[in-house]
Amino acid sequence: MENLKKISKEFLAFIEKEIDPAILELEKINTEQSRKHLQKLVYTNVVNRFDVLVDNMLLICAADDSTRFHDVVLGKLEGVTVSLKDFYKTMLSESPSEYASEALRETVRANHLRERHSKKLRYLLEECVSLDRSELNKPRVNANDGRIHTTYTPRKGTTVPPSIIGYADYLYSRRNALVHGGQTNYLKKNDTDYIEKNFRVAPPKTVGIKIASIKSASTFYKYLCNYIINEKWPEGRGF
Repeated sequence: MENLKKISKEFLAFIEKEIDPAILELEKINTEQSRKHLQKLVYTNVVNRFDVLVDNMLLICAADDSTRFHDVVLGKLEGVTVSLKDFYKTMLSESPSEYASEALRETVRANHLRERHSKKLRYLLEECVSLDRSELNKPRVNANDGRIHTTYTPRKGTTVPPSIIGYADYLYSRRNALVHGGQTNYLKKNDTDYIEKNFRVAPPKTVGIKIASIKSASTFYKYLCNYIINEKWPEGRGF
């Protein structure tokens, strides 16, 4: 867990040094139209960086036998035949344990890191951090500010998944629209249909990124990182 805490702190430092100042600069621009493109760039940056953080954490946990994720990765190798050549190569290497650890990380790269962002986050929170699945599935996130509560009652007709995993998927789906789509509409097959099927919420038809969107995403990611660092949720309304 110490390595996870270390890179969580690095991510929080990234938000403090790069995202928060960017938000202040955006707020100095008088019109929404003038800052529209910049808002999309900052939003995409913070979401991409969090996705990289999740990837790095999974790579760390792959070789950490104190996590359940380590067992998940080993399960991927069950039944795989190893040649005597590779076996002796590993045993005779300068550091057999590091050689084996890199093989586990390569398994993660070939399998888990190619999965959907929200699925990777679920692996991290359930199998590495040991958060209970029920805590990740129940309504807990206020979409207005990104804060995670003990319990939360979403507004009727909400278009944003209120669960931790659902909200993370929503944030990344908006990023996908900006990077891979027409920047105004969600990718229907990959994202809209997925959100409706898995989180029982119909997302809005168009993607609108404002300063509040960046703040909410940053706050949500801060809550997750603070949980990993302190092994408890930050104090706030609802706790």
